[in-house]
Order: sequence, then C-alpha cells, then structure tokens
Amino acid sequence: MLYLDSADRAQLVPLLATGLFEGVTTNPLILQRAGLTPAALPDLAQWLRDQGCRRFFAQATGASLAEIRASAAAVAALGDDVVVKLVCTNEGLTVAKELTAAGRAVLITAAYHPAQMLLAAAAGAHFIAPYVGRATDAGRDGLALVRAMAQVDAGTPRILAASLRSVDQLAEAAAAGAHDATLSIEIANALLDDGLTRSAAAEFETATATPASAV
Repeated sequence: MLYLDSADRAQLVPLLATGLFEGVTTNPLILQRAGLTPAALPDLAQWLRDQGCRRFFAQATGASLAEIRASAAAVAALGDDVVVKLVCTNEGLTVAKELTAAGRAVLITAAYHPAQMLLAAAAGAHFIAPYVGRATDAGRDGLALVRAMAQVDAGTPRILAASLRSVDQLAEAAAAGAHDATLSIEIANALLDDGLTRSAAAEFETATATPASAV
C-alpha cells in the first residue's frame, strides 16, 4: 500500500483523487509544517474521510507514560480507521501493547534497528516504520535496515517504509521487503510523472491522431 506523508490539504486533494493512495500518515512535525497542532486532528481526520482516505495514521505524544497513554486514547477515539502511531520507546511500546490488547491498530514508528521488529511484534503492532532516509543520514544503511527487518520472522508487523528520499529509494525499499511506503508530496508527484512514460504517451497520441496514409 502507498500512503501520503502530509497534512497539507491543498497538496493532498489531487493525489487522493487518483484513488491510488490508501491513506495519509502524519506526525507532529508534519502537522507543524502544515500550520496545525494535534488539536486539529479530529477535523483533519473527518476531512480525509470526505476525500476518500481509507486509513489515517496519527501519532500519540507525551514525555511520560501517563501523557502518552492519554494522547493515544484521544487518537484512538478519532475512529476505527485511524491507526495510532507510537514511537519505539519503552513507554510507547507499553501503550502499544495496551492498545492492541483492546483491539486497536498500532504503528510503531521511528525504528532504526532490525531488532525493533521483535519489539513491535511483541507489542502486537500491525505496522512498523523504519526511517530509511534518516537512518542513512545518521550513518546507518536504511535499505539494509528494511532488508533485515523483512528477514526477521516476527509475524504480524507490516513494514511501512518511511523517510524516503526519492522514487529510486522507494523502489529499493520495496525490493528489500517493505510491504508499504509513505511518500512526501514531492516523491508522490515524481512517481506519477516519469519523463519517459510521458514521452511514450505523447508518441501514442501522435500516432492516434495521424492517419495511416500519412505515415
């Protein structure tokens, strides 16, 4: 599945209209870039449903277990189509286990080591998000991270590749074993607009418009 990593409504509209993207992923930084705060999540979730979004990922926040628990409860209350994102920390995983035990879908985010796949599985998470680009920026191999996660026989978590830097990296992450990916608006638009494909389409149209006798 492909997701869009954005909360910018104007940029999301044309991409969601294609029907090609399963939904939208957000985190506090993405909300901030769109001029939003977590208080805007209920309105955003409903707007996304109106646009045909089938799944929405929203992140729980907080410095303490109690704060994360309260934030996660608020996110979960947004609806069954909302996946609660929790950072792969002691506190985040604890809350994740509580939520999945209650039947809620959870994504473990900001994963940088393949062994964290085992933690996500132990928490009953449905998804885990390795930060491919950020891992590589930090001196680790983000694609090797995805590849190693895919080789860990942990059961449930689907690998949702995040922090992708290019269309090429998207393809490489999928080849490495990622089940899903979330894309920035820029990468999503680039994916839909390959120059050679566009040239071929123009050639086909020219041939269609030219009578056979003129060829």
